Order: sequence, then C-alpha cells, then structure tokens
Amino acid sequence: MRKLIVVLIVLFFAFSAFALFAGSGKEEPAPQEDVAEESKEYVAEKGLYDTFEMYREAAGKEQPYPGNPGEGKKLGFANIFGTLPFCISVENNIIYQAKLAGFSEDDMIIMDNQYDSVLGLKNADIMLAQRPDFFIEFQSDAKVNNIVAQNFGAAGIPILAIDVPVPGSPFMGVNNWKVATIGGKHMAMLIKEQWDGWDAVDMVVLLQMPAGGDVTMLRSEGFAAALVEEFGMEAEEKIVRADGGMGQSEQAKAAMDDVLAAHPNARKIAMTSINEQTMAGAIAALQSAGRWDPDDIIIITLGVDELGQSQIRREESDAGIAFFPEHYGEYVVPAVCAMLEGEAVPPWIYVENVVITKDNIDEWYPE
Repeated sequence: MRKLIVVLIVLFFAFSAFALFAGSGKEEPAPQEDVAEESKEYVAEKGLYDTFEMYREAAGKEQPYPGNPGEGKKLGFANIFGTLPFCISVENNIIYQAKLAGFSEDDMIIMDNQYDSVLGLKNADIMLAQRPDFFIEFQSDAKVNNIVAQNFGAAGIPILAIDVPVPGSPFMGVNNWKVATIGGKHMAMLIKEQWDGWDAVDMVVLLQMPAGGDVTMLRSEGFAAALVEEFGMEAEEKIVRADGGMGQSEQAKAAMDDVLAAHPNARKIAMTSINEQTMAGAIAALQSAGRWDPDDIIIITLGVDELGQSQIRREESDAGIAFFPEHYGEYVVPAVCAMLEGEAVPPWIYVENVVITKDNIDEWYPE
C-alpha cells in the first residue's frame, strides 16, 4: 500500500513539474508543514502574481474587476455535469464573476460534458471551432484532457483546468491528497469514538474514480494513508477499493451492490466516495441490502454541495469536507483574466477546506 501511495505522489509531482505559468517559467518549491500533500505550494518571486491577486481581491468583494479585463473577450466553459448541484454552483459563480470581469454573457460559450468522455471530447472539438480567447475545462477523464491539451495548445488557446488536470495548464480545485487525509483523520476519530477502535471495523469502502487519473485517485488513497497512520498497516486488510464510476449515483450503487455481495457479513462499515452523488448511490445500496443502520455506518463525504448538505442534515453522513463550489469562480475568473493579459498565475490554485458536521453546518450554510 505504501508503495502505491508513493508511486501516486511521485506521478503527481512529475505532472506538477510540467504545469505552466502564464507569462513566466519561474517557480520555486516552498516548504510545507504537511509533507503528504498531493503537491507542494510554491513561493513565487515577489510581485509575480500581483495581477492575479488584484483580481482575486475584487472577486472576493464581488466588485467589478479593475480595467474591465474581460471586455470584448470570448470565454468558453465546459462543465463536468451541468445538472448536479456541485456543478450548478460552479457554473453560476463562474458566470457571475465573468460578468464582474467585463465578459458579456453573449460572449460566453457554456457546454455540458455530462460525465461522458466521448461527449467531452466532442464538446472540446466544438469549442475549438468557435475559437474562444480562453477555455475553462471541467472534465472527468484524464485521457480526454491530454487530447484537449494538445489540440488547444496547437491552436494557441489557453486552458485552465478545474478539479481534473489538463497537461500544461494551471489547475484550480481541491488538493486531493490534503482533503483525503483530513477526511481520513476524521473517520479515524469517529471509529475510535463510536466503535471503540479498529477491532470493531468490518470494512472500509473507498469508491474511487480511476478514469480521473492519478490525481483524482489521491482523493481516496489519502483516506487509506490516514487510517494506516492511525491504526497501523493491518488497517489495509479491511480496506476495499471499488470503481464507483464517473461520479454518478447509479454507477456507484452498482459498485456498492457488488461490494456488499462480496462481503455479506460486514456490518460496521466506514465509507467515502469521489463526491456526494456517488455517496447517494452507495447509501441506496446499503438500504436496499437491508444493511443501513446509522449506528453501524460511518460516512465521510467530499464536496458539501446542496446534496451533501442535505445528507449531513438527514444524518446520512457524519461529516463532509467542504470544497465550496459556490466560490470556484472567485479563483477561476481572476486566473483567466491574468493569463489573458500575459501575466503569471500559480500552477496549482487550491480552494480552502473545512470539515462540516451537523454541529457546525448552519454556521457555513444557514437554512
């Protein structure tokens, strides 16, 4: 297991090395307190990101961006799945921030990749034909993103990737290793508090999304690492990994059905998955199998979109690691504007994260 984690981290660092600064090739690794994060933050030379930070300040205050940098520019955005609560929040905030930056809504090309690799590639081809000045890609298949990177690079159209990396482009989203280890540590705490320790655990289920590539796999492997750190290498014997599909509940339910069938005697089960849509499918599988008992199930979700919030309030999940999709545009659009001006942006732009539980959810998301 340790070998797998090390390989994944090495691959990720290798990926990071090829990330581009718009307008600059300089990047210097900065020391981090948590050496197990999926990638290192960077300390840039003083003033390198001033333009990006200027627009970030305006974005955070929900004020018009200085100089109206988006005026007259054509902006393309392909959403990962436009009907999911998380994705709706991301799209709405990008559109809102783009207007503050001076982009006209008539000059925004919005597409829906629908968690479909074939459609995602087709949408990218259509987008390329419309020649936007900038393309924001939110697409789940890492292989497709490699093709998109090559095609748009040849056309000279810059890209910013959301949540799943695009080679050679800045990344905006979550630090997958960091959020997974946060979630894993919280899961370990609940196992000790609610079940008196590891001996009571029958199974830990990690519903993964291999198609998202090595970076996305870190979102679940960090849970495994945190549990091993807390309970020792024997924890690996009870961890079950399954392909939960491309982020949709139906695929996740089918995967969880198979896991439950293969482990008929497992009762005390801890779980996480790639997002709250897949967790909804996993919960449905437990309920259908007659194995849904809140005292015997520990669930940590990732994202805390509207569905995730309802899962916490209904006590279907014990906690969620918030990604705050309703604020994604505050990071994305300032980066777009800076790059359009030939200015540098960080190669990895991460959102803040908070552990949300029933006890503090109203502080972050008042009903």
